[in-house]
Amino acid sequence: MKKSNCMMAIGLLAVSVAIPSGRGHADVDPPGNHEQREELREEMRDLRELQRQRDRELRQGDFQDAREYNEKIREQQQEIRRDRRDMYRSDRGRYRDWRDSFWGWGRD
Repeated sequence: MKKSNCMMAIGLLAVSVAIPSGRGHADVDPPGNHEQREELREEMRDLRELQRQRDRELRQGDFQDAREYNEKIREQQQEIRRDRRDMYRSDRGRYRDWRDSFWGWGRD
């Protein structure tokens, strides 16, 4: 009885260590092309700058300008989400069936 519990515990431990380590590797070829990734980085820089300007306005007590910056920040965040979604959709064939290939179902 004890031996079977020990074997089960060792098996569960091995699986719990093996699965996360397999997912931990960085993707060799990230989604999108170089221009799309650079454009996304630029949009993220713009977003950070807008947030800094909004914070500056709030410190100075100008709440009307801060509201305008909030609207610009929301628009920028929506654009970033849209771009990310488009990048991943364009690479959908690569990312779609990772579960199938992991479990061996997608092999023909």
